[in-house]
Amino acid sequence: MKILSRNNTDYLNLGKNKNKTRNKSFGFEELYNYIDKFDTSKESVLISIILPVYNEENTIGSILQNLPFHPSIEIIAIDDHSTDASLKEIEKVRINRGIKVLHHKVNMGYGATIMTGIKNATGQIIVTMDSDGQHNPDDLYHLIKPILKGTSDFTIGSRYLGSYHYRLPLSTRFGEVLTEKLLRLLFGVNILNNQNGFRAFKRDLVPIFANMRYLGYAFCTEQILIATLFGFTIKECPIKVYDREFGSSKIVLWKLALDILSSLFIYGLKNIKWIFTHKNEIRKLFT
Repeated sequence: MKILSRNNTDYLNLGKNKNKTRNKSFGFEELYNYIDKFDTSKESVLISIILPVYNEENTIGSILQNLPFHPSIEIIAIDDHSTDASLKEIEKVRINRGIKVLHHKVNMGYGATIMTGIKNATGQIIVTMDSDGQHNPDDLYHLIKPILKGTSDFTIGSRYLGSYHYRLPLSTRFGEVLTEKLLRLLFGVNILNNQNGFRAFKRDLVPIFANMRYLGYAFCTEQILIATLFGFTIKECPIKVYDREFGSSKIVLWKLALDILSSLFIYGLKNIKWIFTHKNEIRKLFT
């Protein structure tokens, strides 16, 4: 199917060699040297890394251990009322790494957990990262660099610009392509991997996320729509994405699909309304 083609065309057989392609370094020298140019005082937080956690006892401890450790970086782990030992695994790492730990008394969902992290973050750049072990923290550098350079307000990790080392379900690929086409048609933005949870944005965007409608996994798409409507620039950056080694995805595809389609419809109407209410300003651009 031509509509499913991408630069990375190996998605049909990548699952066979997932262990051979997993390559982690976690050196962070390049990242540390770069952020030191922007935050020489070491007294303020430049980057806040938010990790939403729900039943990831097998991965969250090692992920927290392998994140960058720097005076200008704070790490916030939010446990969304896990029913396994995730919170205990976080506590094992918390003291030595100075990690801020938050806990929901009831399960609130992926987006709501991200929002809890955002409300407690103090960094000038806020990064969100999944806690299932699919993301490589080395790629953090690629996400924050365009923001610090001033060329982008919001960056999103993309497996299609980078690489992914597992078999991608056809239903997932079809949904992403459909969403990509609708984003381009209705909002004029080209995002290939709109649901990727490894992303970063300037603190300036925090107020526009205050009243999110979708607090499940469609939160990722809604972030893009809101940032676009407010005129912030979005850039996809290459990252590496690996297969889960433990557990399975918490996403319910049919519910996610309905939420994404409804969000596109709602914000599409808002976009049309904005165009009509600002028609004089738009006309000036072409005169």
